Amino acid sequence: MRTAIVSLLIVVLGAGITLANPILSENIYIDFDPPHYDHRIDPEPYTPFDAYIMVETFFEGPGFAAISFTLALTPGMSASTSLEILLPGYTVLGEYETGITLTSTDCVTSDMQPMAIAVLHCVYTGMPGDIEIGYHPEFPGWIVLCDDNLEVFCILSHGGVGKQPLAGDCGGNPVEDVSWGAIKALYR
Repeated sequence: MRTAIVSLLIVVLGAGITLANPILSENIYIDFDPPHYDHRIDPEPYTPFDAYIMVETFFEGPGFAAISFTLALTPGMSASTSLEILLPGYTVLGEYETGITLTSTDCVTSDMQPMAIAVLHCVYTGMPGDIEIGYHPEFPGWIVLCDDNLEVFCILSHGGVGKQPLAGDCGGNPVEDVSWGAIKALYR
């Protein structure tokens, strides 16, 4: 049922969200020791490590029930990788490499935050690399609230494995605010 609601909400709100250019107030990030905001880990070669996908929201309200994103790992950095979802009563749509949407039967409220929504289990090969969070290609930065409204997240930090992590984009809105006339002028 929640999947049907999320799908309908995505179709109905898609155009409005694109035009509204919302202000980012929620964030998603990689943490190797939650909730300590450790975005870097230096494991010994051929040892396992966990990278938690964390979400932190700052709005007053009902909490969230769905989120869409992607994950990318530096090729060759991990000998084995598996994703474990940590949301209660979850449903998964898609794959994390190409675009994944996680929904929960429970509402993730502010008293539960920051919250680990998933964990990536890896085995380090000794080659430094990154675990990068990205925007879902169809639903970029979307967090569906429990009251069926929509918020947009930014990326606080990616994860660095054996190296400094890449910075996120939470310093500002990644979407350039332009007029429709300026966009049309590009194609004249």
